[in-house]
Amino acid sequence: MKKRILALGLTLALAATMLAGCGSKSSGKAAVPEIELNEKSVTDMKPDFDESGFAEVADNDRFELYVQEEGAGIKVVDKDTGKEWMSSASAFDYAEDFDSADPVEPTAYGPEDRPKYAVNNKWQQKLNSIFEIFYTNRVNGYGAVINLSLLEMDYTVEYKQIENGVRVLYDLQNASIKIALDFSLSDRGLVVEVPQECIEENGDYDITSLKIMPYFADALDSNNGYYFYPDGSGAIMEFKDSAHYLETELALTVYGDILKYKNMLSVFDEEDPSVTLPVFGANINDNGFIGIIEEGEEVSKIKVNPTNSVIPTNALYAEFQFRRSFSDARIAGSGVMTFDPKIIESQRKIEYVFLDKGKSTYSDMAVAYRDYLMNDCGVTEKAETDAIPLSLDLFMGIYEEGMLFDTFKTVTTFDQSQTILKALKDEGVDDIQLQLKGWTHGGYFRDPEMFPPNGKFGGKSGLKKLSSYAEENGVQLSLETNLMEANAKAGGYSERKDVVYLGNKTIFQNGDISIMSPSTARKNADDFLEEAAKYDIDGVSYYALGEYVPYNYNADDYITQGQAADIWQDIFQTTKDKDLFVSVQGGNSYVLPYADKITDLTYRDSGYLLTTKSVPFYQIAVHGLTEYTGQAANLSSDLEKEKLKWVEFGYIPYFELTYSGSEDLMYTDYAELFSSEYKSWIDEASEIYQEFNENLKDVWTALITSHEEVKTDVFKVTYDNGKVVYVNYNNEDVVVDGVTVNAMDYVVK
Repeated sequence: MKKRILALGLTLALAATMLAGCGSKSSGKAAVPEIELNEKSVTDMKPDFDESGFAEVADNDRFELYVQEEGAGIKVVDKDTGKEWMSSASAFDYAEDFDSADPVEPTAYGPEDRPKYAVNNKWQQKLNSIFEIFYTNRVNGYGAVINLSLLEMDYTVEYKQIENGVRVLYDLQNASIKIALDFSLSDRGLVVEVPQECIEENGDYDITSLKIMPYFADALDSNNGYYFYPDGSGAIMEFKDSAHYLETELALTVYGDILKYKNMLSVFDEEDPSVTLPVFGANINDNGFIGIIEEGEEVSKIKVNPTNSVIPTNALYAEFQFRRSFSDARIAGSGVMTFDPKIIESQRKIEYVFLDKGKSTYSDMAVAYRDYLMNDCGVTEKAETDAIPLSLDLFMGIYEEGMLFDTFKTVTTFDQSQTILKALKDEGVDDIQLQLKGWTHGGYFRDPEMFPPNGKFGGKSGLKKLSSYAEENGVQLSLETNLMEANAKAGGYSERKDVVYLGNKTIFQNGDISIMSPSTARKNADDFLEEAAKYDIDGVSYYALGEYVPYNYNADDYITQGQAADIWQDIFQTTKDKDLFVSVQGGNSYVLPYADKITDLTYRDSGYLLTTKSVPFYQIAVHGLTEYTGQAANLSSDLEKEKLKWVEFGYIPYFELTYSGSEDLMYTDYAELFSSEYKSWIDEASEIYQEFNENLKDVWTALITSHEEVKTDVFKVTYDNGKVVYVNYNNEDVVVDGVTVNAMDYVVK
């Protein structure tokens, strides 16, 4: 998630002769957006392989790095734990034939047993390969993909010395492709990079994706432990949980797929899983690591391959994308796919941070990731405040579409907003973070039209009056802005120049809705901030910018996802430079150095069958660094349980209200706000606010050090200031650590 040095709109032709050790780029390639090159010192080397087939190439105080002669693989030795991490599958041995093999199905093998499995030659090659490459023939079949592991190909290898490690250059002769992997040691573990400048495509084949060390974390179903992967708040697959056996591969697209943008889906479409963090981890027999995709995360997937009747081991790894596929616009409805002719220019980097033996739980992984955020990404701890705030959204208005004419529905005005705030103040709610939704000239979902505010709400003078009231009464006022979408009914933009194009040269749209080009969004953000300053607001809430990262294939406005993420970060930084509170919908990792509050943060996983349970990895990692809200209390089907989740995971109380009843929204595109009239929720909001401030202020800005389920549906959350929170979801009292926790309640000690 480190910010790249990119020059948006500028292009360059990469030099014919690249950095030492990388050879030359194939001729005839189009100019590409500028990226930061890996300017490393590279010298020739010839590894001195010993009798076991390994040669040491780097070491530091804790780790040793070896290259393997057979298969050009690698091995990392952790001196502290004695654990050897291999790039090839190492959890079992190969049987000579099926008669001498152990069963593949889940067994009762102990963690130290090494069963023998009969695996055919093809799969042995895959299991022992350091990578698997996917490529397509641009001449004879652009929609077809070939995937081969290294050992299935004709290849040669060349080694180069780099600082703290080795560059391995692979010449894949079958496909006339050359690619390099850099392996180096850090103080925390192993760094693996795929330098963009070392890629050559000299024949008819183009790379589409690359799996990196797919069996580096191989584990048997008999092993103790689990895999962690960032599905929603976080999820784990326990090896001994047989539910994953024979399940299909799970592929999680980091930051999601813009083609499945939430407001572009039909009623029958399914949203992608929320994958906000580019991390994954393994806990295998008390040895573990967390893998952090530090560069190229926006073009990566995290994959979990469970055991089946053919493959005897589980696998967890990252895959990098080099080209996207799109339906061929020339053959409508055929499902024929075509790939980008241009490679996605990006550096790609993973760091495997190895954990201390016996300290490899998902909590330990989250703490290690938090350390990375603070040490490497500039994320800082949240300053202490006098109170836990109440996060309050007031929804104002939206059009209801009709057969002939659209009708504007106003459910809250600026004056009525003051009435709601006064009612809360009278009930003792002193710290309010107010966010206005649908306040704009065209109301909700009529973007990019923003100022002036709609006259039905009170217009310019009404917003200024509300802003003055907020300042006088200690209310923090933010305006929500949607820079992501463009609605043809609103106008104010070019429907051809300002929107996102897909790789098949078609505009990405659904009816009247298109996705704004990030470069247009950047300009609109500047215009918005300039105009908003006239109203003396305190903050800005950015709709969806923490959930999605678009790309744009418009030839005149070509933008990669990496550049788009940088644009979002520039918008956040510009907002902070104006001393404004930054709230972002969605928690993608690039928002963390900037966001004062993250909204719509889920505390669940997606419910895949291979998953054993969800875990609050995200919340452990960021609590004490930023604030976050989940689902509005007034929209919960079980508020008692929802409140306990807020306590367990460290959320701030959140309501989304209106002045009038929500029945006026029944036939609009915001019908999900089904219970929102403020008079029905004032007492509840006040009680929760008072309760949180009375019971939880001591942990409000503290860092979480561990989270564990100590009994069935009883959780213990420990903070770095020594405070412990026990949460009991059972319908009966329980005793934990000598502490009695009442049914459906919590205790802070």
